[in-house]
Amino acid sequence: MIQCQILIYRVINGNAFQKGRYFYNPRAFSVKIDRIRIKAGVMRLGNRKRLKRVDRTYKDLKQKQKAKIADGMFEKTCDYYREHGRMPEGEDCEKIAGQIYQRVKGIAEKASFDEIYSLYLYRLPRYEVRIAENGIPEKKEKKKDDADKPKVKRKGMSKKVCPNCGRKMKQQFIGLQHCKCGMSWKKDIGYFERTGDMVFALERRKVGKKTKQCPVIRYR
Repeated sequence: MIQCQILIYRVINGNAFQKGRYFYNPRAFSVKIDRIRIKAGVMRLGNRKRLKRVDRTYKDLKQKQKAKIADGMFEKTCDYYREHGRMPEGEDCEKIAGQIYQRVKGIAEKASFDEIYSLYLYRLPRYEVRIAENGIPEKKEKKKDDADKPKVKRKGMSKKVCPNCGRKMKQQFIGLQHCKCGMSWKKDIGYFERTGDMVFALERRKVGKKTKQCPVIRYR
């Protein structure tokens, strides 16, 4: 008989129990704890404290992190194969494992080099079979710098410089910016000086099939 244990806090099916462990058969029935029903075969685990980077080992890493480390191992092996035309051996394996270890140490400081090195040696024959069957994958080209491309300004995000005092103007609405000195900028008007009787608001206007909110100036 398979049994599971659940820590009881307050209520099970309306009956009060002291704190303790409750055993039940997950294949037989479901249990209700604090108005939360746990179905047969399903365990609801409590929140586990997340380990800090200093306390983590390789085993404590998430599956996604381990998968990225495995991808890094395969990429390093492929780079070595491109350069030398063969699989790494001996000291070369230690060098590759050392490079991978530096990456692992950044997210799990308690990870040991021997653990990563033995893991790499364990996976190396698989990588050899993979390369023999599918060949070496093409190396991804790094993205070129976009320094030559003209920068595109996002609408409504650019801050104007006040022609009166030289300070950056603050956006009131999209298409309307104010400065502390009393100057303002509106998309259809340009720069103008605010007066005390001006009130700024948003007005809905239909532009084609879309309805947009446009800033307007009203007077008291």
